[in-house]
Amino acid sequence: MFLAIMGDVLVDRPDPATALAGVHSLLDSSDVSFGNFEGVLSATHAVVPGGSRASVVSPGNVSGLTGFDVMSLANNHSMDAGAAGLADTMNVLAAQGVLTAGAGPDLDSALGPAFVEKNGTRIAFLAVTAVLPHGAQARPGAAGVAPLRADDAYLPRFPGISCPGVAPRIVSILNEADWDRVAAAIGQARQDADLVAVSAHWGDHTQPWVLTDHERLCAELIVEAGADLIIGHHQHMVRGADFIAGKPVLYGLGHIVFDYGRLGEELASYGFDLDGMSADQLTAAFGEYEIYPRPEHPAFPFHPLARRTCVAVLEIDGSEVVRCGIVPCVIDEAGIARPIRRETEDWPAALEFARECQSRAKLTATVEDHGMEFGGYPVLEFLQAATVSQEAG
Repeated sequence: MFLAIMGDVLVDRPDPATALAGVHSLLDSSDVSFGNFEGVLSATHAVVPGGSRASVVSPGNVSGLTGFDVMSLANNHSMDAGAAGLADTMNVLAAQGVLTAGAGPDLDSALGPAFVEKNGTRIAFLAVTAVLPHGAQARPGAAGVAPLRADDAYLPRFPGISCPGVAPRIVSILNEADWDRVAAAIGQARQDADLVAVSAHWGDHTQPWVLTDHERLCAELIVEAGADLIIGHHQHMVRGADFIAGKPVLYGLGHIVFDYGRLGEELASYGFDLDGMSADQLTAAFGEYEIYPRPEHPAFPFHPLARRTCVAVLEIDGSEVVRCGIVPCVIDEAGIARPIRRETEDWPAALEFARECQSRAKLTATVEDHGMEFGGYPVLEFLQAATVSQEAG
């Protein structure tokens, strides 16, 4: 059995059916498919204070999500139109036949898994988010997303030495109450499913390559609690993958489609004169890797690195993940992710990019091209360090 796993998804375009046109064969070839829907599907509820109006899209855009079996709603945009907008989103996705996890009318619902049974294997998908607006977390009797928060402490870079102006060290302190609830939910799912997958919205979207201490710690805890697979997203730029106790951790899958073209209007309403700012001024105002309309591609307000993305492919045998890899993709000028074929000039660059993601984050898994194919496209496989040693021997 094969899973096709994608990162962040937001569809907002005149022809939603084109959104996943490049990866339809991957969805069609999978037994179960998963993604993170990062927005609100509502025509009746407006953005709440602090929310992004560019992420509240027409319900008709759900037609662009054909092929997904399960989607996470545990992220920083699901509550952009409040509890009513979340309810609309869940209803629209349910009508499309898409199961959801990670958000709900109360905390128990938000932490509850979505179950999918295929080929005799029962999979539980849970979803949590470390990135969320204050007050967006689900509570007993109150709608929201499933939180896995942390508080940041700022410590001197060089203890005992005065260095004015030097950036501090950041230490993220896990919210123990959040973790206790997440651990209990994973433990319960472990009893009710053959395989447990946990989706985590986490990480630093302001720079490429890096993994935060919070991501690394939570990954270890989630595996210890009983998860067989971790699916990371939020960073909008691909991160690497690794194995913890033999369980694959996909730290960041980027976005497979993210139609955020109305962001410019939103920023203009806040007083930014985007049309009057040069590229250097925009970089100075927002940061090189931040999300803002780029003059050359205003409909794609991301750094060019964010055009390199992927679809994760996992082979499941009973309760085990026996193969794990990615189909590398590039998002084209129309905002469509196109898988890269092995015979093209971009294939060596795709392999090098995947390996750079590993090396920059100091991850131990290697990326290898062993000729695997899925849905008509080549797959780069992640191999554990022990596996590589055995093959070398």
